[in-house]
Parts: sequence; C-alpha cells; structure tokens
Amino acid sequence: MKVLKFFIPVLFSSLALSFSPSAYSDEVKVESPFRVDERLQKNVQFWIKIYSQYSTYQGVIHDSKYIDHVYEVIDLRSGAKESPKKRRKRFQESKRKWTQILLSVHKKRKTPEKLTEEERRVFEMFANDDEPDKFVKATQRKRLRMQLGQKDRFIEGLKHSGRYLPQMEQVFKNAGLPVELTRLPFVESSFNVEARSKVGASGIWQFMRSTGRLFLKINNAIDERDDPIRATEAAARLLKMNYEHLKNWPLAVTAYNHGLMGMERAVKKVGSEDLEDLVEDYRSRRFGFASTNFFTEFLAALEVEKNADRYFGVVERYSPIPSYEVKIPKPLDVRVLVQFLRLDLNALDNLNPGIKDAVFAGRILLPAGYSLRIPLPAGETPPATPEGAARVFLVGYDQIPDIYKLRGQRLGKYGKPKQK
Repeated sequence: MKVLKFFIPVLFSSLALSFSPSAYSDEVKVESPFRVDERLQKNVQFWIKIYSQYSTYQGVIHDSKYIDHVYEVIDLRSGAKESPKKRRKRFQESKRKWTQILLSVHKKRKTPEKLTEEERRVFEMFANDDEPDKFVKATQRKRLRMQLGQKDRFIEGLKHSGRYLPQMEQVFKNAGLPVELTRLPFVESSFNVEARSKVGASGIWQFMRSTGRLFLKINNAIDERDDPIRATEAAARLLKMNYEHLKNWPLAVTAYNHGLMGMERAVKKVGSEDLEDLVEDYRSRRFGFASTNFFTEFLAALEVEKNADRYFGVVERYSPIPSYEVKIPKPLDVRVLVQFLRLDLNALDNLNPGIKDAVFAGRILLPAGYSLRIPLPAGETPPATPEGAARVFLVGYDQIPDIYKLRGQRLGKYGKPKQK
C-alpha cells in the first residue's frame, strides 16, 4: 500500500529551501524536486561529512543500516602510501574489535552499569533503535563497513568541474531537465575524466559499456564514455527516460545506479513510489548499500558543491577551454591534420578524451563524421568565433593533398585493410 505522508525538504541552513546550483546557472527555484523526508536525512548528513570532512587517507567505520552510527575513524597514513591490502587488513582488525564490543554490549545490555566507556558509547548510539537483538544484528555480514573519505577528491572535482559545467548545464537545459543533475559526476567520479571502475564503468558519468552503447559511439577508435560532453548528452537522455517511466526524481536518479527495470520491480513489490519506503521495505540482493544511498549521496554533493566556499574556503575552478567542433569528412590520420593545419597534438588530446590513444599515435584513423573538438586560435583581432574557425578549418582541410585522404579510402573504417 502506498503510504501518504508529508515531504520535508532537507535543510542544511536556515537560508536554503532547495538545491539550486549558483556557480553557473541563473535559474531560481522556489521548491526543489530533490529532497527526502526525515527518514533519510541522516544519510544525507553522513555523505556531507564524507565529502567535506574526511580525506581519502581516513576510513570511517560505520553501520551500513544505521549509517549515522560511526564507531571510529581510522587514519590510514603509515609513512608511505598504504596499499589496498594493508587498508583491508586495518579494516578487518577494526571490524573484529567492534564486533567484540557489540557482542559484549549485548551481554551487558540489562546491566549498563558494567559497560566500559567504549561500550557505553555504542549502547547510547543505538538507544533510539527498537530492533530486537540490535547489537548482535549489527555484527552481521555487511553491517560493519568502512567508507573512505572523499574531501581531497571532491576539491579536485570542483577544480575540474569548472571546465565542463557551463556546457553541461546547457545540455540539460536544452533537454528540459533540472541543471542540478549535472552534479551527479561528483558522486560518480569527482569529474575525473580518466575514471575507470573495477567493473568496467568509464568516464565522469561512469557508463558501463553495455549502457553506453545505447547512446554513444564505442569502438576501437572512439569511446565517447570518456568525452565529458558527449557522455553528458547521453546521461541527459538516460535520466529523462528514467523520469518519464518513474515520475519522480528520487527514483529516476536512483535508477541511474540501480537500473530502470530494477526500480520498476521495487516500486511494484513495495507498492510505493517513495524512495524512503523502498529503502525501508524493499529487499533484493542487488538493491544494496550503493543503490539505497545513491540519491542521498547526490543530495550531499549538491549541498557541498553549492556551498563549497563554506566547506573548503575559496577553490579556484578551471575555466572552459575555448574551442569549436567540426565533423571530419573522411577517415584521416590525426597526425596529418596536425602537420598540415598546424594544430597542437597535446591540445587536441586534452579536448578529445573520447578518442583513443591509438588514433593519436596514428595506428588507427580518425573515423569519418567524428566531431573533432579543436582549440580556438588565440590572440586574433577580432577574436575568432567557433563558426568562423570551423570554416577556416574546412578550407585548410580541403588543401590537404588527396594522397593522404585516399589512404583512408583504401583502408577499412578504423584502419584495417579492406577484404577483397
């Protein structure tokens, strides 16, 4: 049965009634569609601390169900950079310690005067939780977990986001979507264009190859998951599709992580379209910690990014690189373009992260029809416009000797010889 209730916007200051990016967008919203009720506000506060207080050398040991129950914060620095193996060992040691403490609290729960100082802190931490055998259950598999802080990565993400957010916001405005959604890459990748997950997700939007192929070019020459703007266009399409099916943004954003069909199953099973109800009542092996926390991580990222100066002081963001795009008429060796049009190869590489290294090395041709991003000429009077620069580029392209273009016709689409 669907539960009727009042929604209370998450408030982080007496001034804010909604999340509205202020650094680039000129939109002003009276009410934000991005909110949760009181049941998930503790989760949002937890992730705000992860993004703004704890760095990646700090491991926060906490309960995965009652996420605000933090047992301790481990300093993972040990002279040289600690390996993942050593970090896991430190976590296992902490896990054993807190398991013993929780079991001890369970035994002494009816005689609290016998509790040690650490045990009393745990006892009081769970005071408002009515779950039977709550201390024993808190020792179960996956309940004790370690979350690395993200403060240093978030600050780096703020710097890099300045290069892309203005254009990303325009993409979402053109699609009729809230510009707040452009802050999801803070959760997914901290705007690291080289981000790769252990399961194969790639780019600032962390598209899996299977999902990326629905919206993007992915082959042995191009992987548009790694191009922030092309991937933003794909993310806008995916999020819009999620919203059209699920009818509210908490579910649509969660579906970005969990999948549209998975969220539709959850809604049908629980009989509610409220994310809070799904988090409380839906049980599925795949609907785990990452999915149940994804939307609250997003809300936390919105808050921290919007008020970055308050959390971190002044952070200088990189400026967008003035550039223009032009479609390449025929397959061509990038080095030929660089040579005849006097382009900067490193600048092309930086502006086109969706082009694979093999293309820049000349082992594979740049495919025909690809929209190449090229830096605008600097120091011209009057300043060059994208339209004018594109026309100049195509004039120069036409002057490249045909022998170099014929090479592309004699070879296959991505540099492999055609079969006779």
